[in-house]
Amino acid sequence: MRMRRVWWLPLLALVMAGCAAKTVACQKCDLGAGPDLTVPLPFEDLAGVGPGDMGMATDLSGGGDLSGPSADMTVVKHRLDLCASDSECATPLVCRASFKSGPMRCTKSCTMNADCLSGERCLPDALGGNTCQVSDTGRTCAVANDCAFGCLLSQKYCTTECVTGSDCPNGFGCQPVGSPSVRACVKVEAYCDSTNTSACIASSACDTSASLVVSGCTIACSTSSDCPQRAIGMAAWTCNGSGICKRPGDVYGPLGQATPAQYACNPAHTATINICNDTQHIDFTKFTIPAVPTVSCSATNTTDGVAGDSCVDSCRYQGGCMFGFSCTALGSLGAGSRIGLCLPSQGGNEVGQACTTDSQCAFGYCARTLGVCSRDCTFDGVCPSGSTCLAGSAPAVEGLPFRFCQ
Repeated sequence: MRMRRVWWLPLLALVMAGCAAKTVACQKCDLGAGPDLTVPLPFEDLAGVGPGDMGMATDLSGGGDLSGPSADMTVVKHRLDLCASDSECATPLVCRASFKSGPMRCTKSCTMNADCLSGERCLPDALGGNTCQVSDTGRTCAVANDCAFGCLLSQKYCTTECVTGSDCPNGFGCQPVGSPSVRACVKVEAYCDSTNTSACIASSACDTSASLVVSGCTIACSTSSDCPQRAIGMAAWTCNGSGICKRPGDVYGPLGQATPAQYACNPAHTATINICNDTQHIDFTKFTIPAVPTVSCSATNTTDGVAGDSCVDSCRYQGGCMFGFSCTALGSLGAGSRIGLCLPSQGGNEVGQACTTDSQCAFGYCARTLGVCSRDCTFDGVCPSGSTCLAGSAPAVEGLPFRFCQ
């Protein structure tokens, strides 16, 4: 099928439409079986690499008030600290919702995304200014006011402005939408077929390439930089000669972040593969890589993974993760490598409080060896008050030494 190079949509108000937790029809069925191929090797516990260099330089504007309380016993709060009013936050920080209807935290006014921390965007706040907030890209919405920037109404998920795909979570690319047009993050990790393209940005944006076992949404592009960006070290999406983003050769399907994993046989008759959009799968609760199920290559549908087996996206610090997840460098592509994984976040426990799973923690990182919540501070060096950004151990991630809050 021939796809148009540019797709337009009534601007903003889209909800994340992941695949349902059920089997989907394979495009091809008579395929060969084999071992699972590309999966992450998660670190058992990044805090378990040791507390590191206690002398690691820390951005005090983001936490760790070393001067103690002031003379009137008022405790000055710092970036990422929970707060109730501007007066509690150190100048020039302000107290704002970390996302719509989210907890109030000390943050900073901003003019661009570069002013903000990993996982944040410079977005309009409730008082009419622009402040650094958790990105709500991918959050379910029905109207524009459900989102900080805008809602893609037909697809029902929030989006944010972008310059390239690097500004978006993995699983989203950057293309013009609306009239007048604005470049915004558009989701591609969604199932579609010839009779159902509702999750795609346009009816013509369903990729049914022969290399895919299960078809998925895509977007228009001018260069590969418009396409979704996987973790460094993984095969990249490309922009083909027709101006369409194409999945890399190790990706066989579109299932998105936290969708129950599904399996099939690959077109080459050589392996059992998952059909996750980033090829990665994990049990978020146990923090293990589940065993691959037995797959019948004569089956007309995909095969369910074991209970708890979910697709997980790799991530880069700049683009972060879709709403509800944080980019935490707990993954590996093999010996000597470390990559970010999108782990469940926005739990009720702060850094230093007890946890057993990442989802219990506000910043999506449970240091399991220590049994307390942490935050990956590799990118920005910022930790809430009462904790410090400490050095972990090798390997590095995105060329930076791994660091975490403790």
